[in-house]
Amino acid sequence: MFRRALLAAATTAALILSPLAAQPAQSAAVTAADLPTLLRVQAADTAHKYDRAAFEHWIDADGDGCNTRYEVLIDESTTPVTITDRCTLTGGTWVSPYDGLAASSPAEIEIDHVVALAEAWRSGAWAWTPQQRRDFANDLGVAYALTAASTVSNQAKADKDPARWIPTNDAYRCEYVTSWALIKYRWSLTIDDAERAAIASTLTGDCGATEITLPTVMVTTQAPTPAPADITFPAGTSRLAGADRFDTAIAVSKKYPTGVPAVFVATSTNFPDALSAAAAAAHLGGPLLLTPTSSLPAKVLAEIKRLKPKQIFIAGGPSVVSEAVRRSLTRVAPVQRLGGSSRYETGQRVIERAFSSAEHALIATGRTFPDALAATGAAGARSAPVVLVDGAASSVPSATLGMLKKLGVKSVTIVGSTGAVSSGIETQLRRTYSTSRIGGADRYATAANINNAFFGKAKAPVAFLATGQNFPDALAGAALAGRLKSPVYITTAGCVPAAGRESLAALRVRSTVALGGTSVVSGTALANTGCLAAATPRISGSATVGSKLSVQRGTWTSGTSFRHQWLANGAVISGATGSTLTVTSGMVGKRLSVRVTGSKSGYTTSTTTSAATAAVPKKATAPQPSRPSSTGPVAGTWNCPSWAPIKGNASSMIYHVPGGAFYSRTNPEKCFSSESAAKAVGYRKSKR
Repeated sequence: MFRRALLAAATTAALILSPLAAQPAQSAAVTAADLPTLLRVQAADTAHKYDRAAFEHWIDADGDGCNTRYEVLIDESTTPVTITDRCTLTGGTWVSPYDGLAASSPAEIEIDHVVALAEAWRSGAWAWTPQQRRDFANDLGVAYALTAASTVSNQAKADKDPARWIPTNDAYRCEYVTSWALIKYRWSLTIDDAERAAIASTLTGDCGATEITLPTVMVTTQAPTPAPADITFPAGTSRLAGADRFDTAIAVSKKYPTGVPAVFVATSTNFPDALSAAAAAAHLGGPLLLTPTSSLPAKVLAEIKRLKPKQIFIAGGPSVVSEAVRRSLTRVAPVQRLGGSSRYETGQRVIERAFSSAEHALIATGRTFPDALAATGAAGARSAPVVLVDGAASSVPSATLGMLKKLGVKSVTIVGSTGAVSSGIETQLRRTYSTSRIGGADRYATAANINNAFFGKAKAPVAFLATGQNFPDALAGAALAGRLKSPVYITTAGCVPAAGRESLAALRVRSTVALGGTSVVSGTALANTGCLAAATPRISGSATVGSKLSVQRGTWTSGTSFRHQWLANGAVISGATGSTLTVTSGMVGKRLSVRVTGSKSGYTTSTTTSAATAAVPKKATAPQPSRPSSTGPVAGTWNCPSWAPIKGNASSMIYHVPGGAFYSRTNPEKCFSSESAAKAVGYRKSKR
């Protein structure tokens, strides 16, 4: 039969792989657990009405009188079948793998498209040619695309994906989900977030470890969608900047052609309204421009006139963007104000206006800007809103939950650690949504981890680099990043923190664009020069003559090379460049320290200096023998030794001190080391 012939050919022919960004090399072993990473994640298409008639199926491809349905029945019968004229089948038996139900008549069995036609339509087939849809509906090229199933299971499954339906036969679930993912791969169909989570959760353990053979790809696509042809950047590095925050936003806006669908205008003095507007502007395909509260700068108005937008949205109430600004804007295009009593309410109004639906949402704190800023590019890649919440609160308001429900959100990603968005909010969201959290040790690591998760192996056209220290220059750029479905990294002025540097290097984008001038993103940072993590060294050992001191460097960036220089009272000790130092007599009286310089290719060089030791003491002399408190005069004389100069007269029990009136005339019987020693044995001091 035709199906068997195709299957035999498929086992011997070399795989013909399409240029999908995520494909592994043909020689690499692929396991079932790898499959979710090979599929493009995107919200299901609901804009194009499904038409089952667009998929011509049950055709007789090889002209032998048996159409696709009967080819499957013949192939999957567990007992021999007799085929008569017009492909009438007798004697067959079929067991539905979904639920184990058996049937002995073709009328009692249905042929299931494992990935239903409607599901394929929503996942990309709406854009196919009629021939591609015909080939999909009659796919006999792999054994798992079509399956003989019981009527009850086929109808229960309908057009549901693995997030909503799994076979009741537990023993078949691994094979079913693997087949589903392979079909999606074969036809370059997308998966949504909930579907991805369901596939990944099944393809674990022994199931996930199963080695698989990737099928021939029948439809080739690129992932993600390429950057719009009307917005491009040169290869290498470039910069969007101006003399102030307004000029920088204008420089970004000038990348957009005339006739944009919408322009968002937000205050330049605070970040929350603009953050909400950035993701909304990206979704609608327009730029974000900034204004002071009281009046619209002429240069901003001129840029909006150039853009000729069909609609202008103001993010924020009259207290943040005045009525005077609104009146200026009405001379260009219809204006709608989207404001609320708080930053969170304003964000909700913006999202509700810009998004009619969304399967995924990113949740970020509205108390600080870096996490939400970094999330904007990822949000654009998923056509998702960035929802600002009070991250310090234990829950989000019912209005926010209502908005998520209205949008049809099925999964959420919390950006930031529990210090940014509380564990209480996470617990609350998990009750309703498939919830994940992406955080990091600091704002820079969080941004890098967001980009790793949302872009990974995907080919983004460009990456944006913004300061993590202040918000104005970055806000307009975030809207552009979302428009281009590209990542936003945040950095210090002088260098890129290690997590961001490594992530950006791995992404291998064609273009990297700095947002703002060199004072906020230096040329060094734009070149993706990493910040070397450095520690203050300390000295171990005793700072005494003849002893050896050692440097304890602490923790630095892995792979760092070191140079050392020892110092005495801050001055370089010639030749002392090792990790140890022997203390010499020439260092007596000096405080010793060590300077450590670390270097690594692709990173800045860093130098740190230890605290100084105490002054090196003189080398100790041999201890003198202890002396008695008194003695007799020097033999043969009436003189006392130098260590016992006090003369004692035994007959009078009087002692004389040097310089006394009778000291030189006294012939002592006793000599004392101190007056107290003399007094201790009953002597008194001479009155003169």
